[in-house]
Amino acid sequence: MARFALQALLGSLTLGVGTAVPVDNLLQQTRNHAAKVGLATTDNYHTLSRIQRPPGVSRTLDNLRQNQVMNDDSYPVALGDDDSGGVDHITAELNQVEYVMQVGFEADKYSMIPDTGSSDTWVVQEGFECFDPNYGQEEPPEYCAFGTLFKGDFPEGKIAIQHLDISYLSGDHLSGPMGYAEQVLTTLECITVAGVTIPKQQFALVNVAAWGGDGMTSGILGLGLPGLTDAFTGNDTSKDSASNLVNYSPLIETMGTSKAADPVLSFAMSREENRSYIAFGGVPPVPTGPYTTVPIQKATTNTGKTDYFYYSIKVDSMHWSSHTLNQTATHLPTMVVDSGTTINLFPGNIAAAINAAYVPRATQESSMVWSVPCDAVPPTLDIVIGGKAIRTHSSSMILPETEQAGRCLSGIGAGPTGSYILGDTFLQEIVAVFDISEKMELKFAQRID
Repeated sequence: MARFALQALLGSLTLGVGTAVPVDNLLQQTRNHAAKVGLATTDNYHTLSRIQRPPGVSRTLDNLRQNQVMNDDSYPVALGDDDSGGVDHITAELNQVEYVMQVGFEADKYSMIPDTGSSDTWVVQEGFECFDPNYGQEEPPEYCAFGTLFKGDFPEGKIAIQHLDISYLSGDHLSGPMGYAEQVLTTLECITVAGVTIPKQQFALVNVAAWGGDGMTSGILGLGLPGLTDAFTGNDTSKDSASNLVNYSPLIETMGTSKAADPVLSFAMSREENRSYIAFGGVPPVPTGPYTTVPIQKATTNTGKTDYFYYSIKVDSMHWSSHTLNQTATHLPTMVVDSGTTINLFPGNIAAAINAAYVPRATQESSMVWSVPCDAVPPTLDIVIGGKAIRTHSSSMILPETEQAGRCLSGIGAGPTGSYILGDTFLQEIVAVFDISEKMELKFAQRID
């Protein structure tokens, strides 16, 4: 019987606090800023590792488009053709860098992606069937490019006649049985993340996958909202539809209802080594300025269901400038804050205008992405949320990991109508707080460390 203990992140499963996070007189000011919006710093944090992954479309964007989750009316978007005639050595993809955390199962550790854009926690199981996402034929397990495979099971812990079933427009697909962590264990009887013990958490063991992996990660830690969970009744995935979809309590909600910790998740991401953290129940002790607060928005699917699905928020305005121009955009659509998407995806006319402000200006490579010389000078970008401007760090505006022949991916892309995302470009060098208590709000503060 496998002992299941999720532990965020690299190194020992015993949390070592304070060695990587700067502790100085700024922290008292930081605690004061947090307290003003009902937050507290916590010891329940761990370091995130930032890795390069093979090019691939943002799965959150894919899911948004597939389910047609709409927050507002259509927004005017001017997108170019997929073949823009630009350079062909930049792969026009959205998700080439990701943040990874370690998950411990007894003596073994597995790399997983903490993702606010999905709600199901799953790990791929040894002996799984691998299929090509594009053509559907069965392939050897290595083809799906997972990391270490989970060797356990949940004997007598499997949920009867219920399974995970996730499909994407890209062709990626995952399915497998669901069970409870407490029923998989011998002694711990819980899931533990960064020192927080979460009892009886539902999760899935994936045994069928059509997946374009990164060669390192073994699954996803779903940190999203209940409306986005993908459990289905029955045993035949070909019959899955909205009629047999059942929502369940994902990890962050269970953390709150079980009183294990406040239902609060926070990220402090950075492009720099050893400066990225995830925290549960509060915020990591990272120096920040004051917080701004904004409510999470409900949305309606194409089936007519209204609920909290994504961490969707209203954006007041955006302002960008270079030495040659100053521009502002207002009356903006709702946007999803997503840790699992590398770049920002804005309405096409705004993305084009921001990319034109790079020096030299960016080249459009497809309808969604732009490339720039890797030594280009990006414009300043302020995103106003809850009445406060959040400055995007200049290092986030260009992705050096994507360099090919001296050109890199711009951190600003264009999303299809209704599918706009504040991704890692936005989240880096700020503290972002996801509060799913009765408040249902997000909070943001600029890092000053």
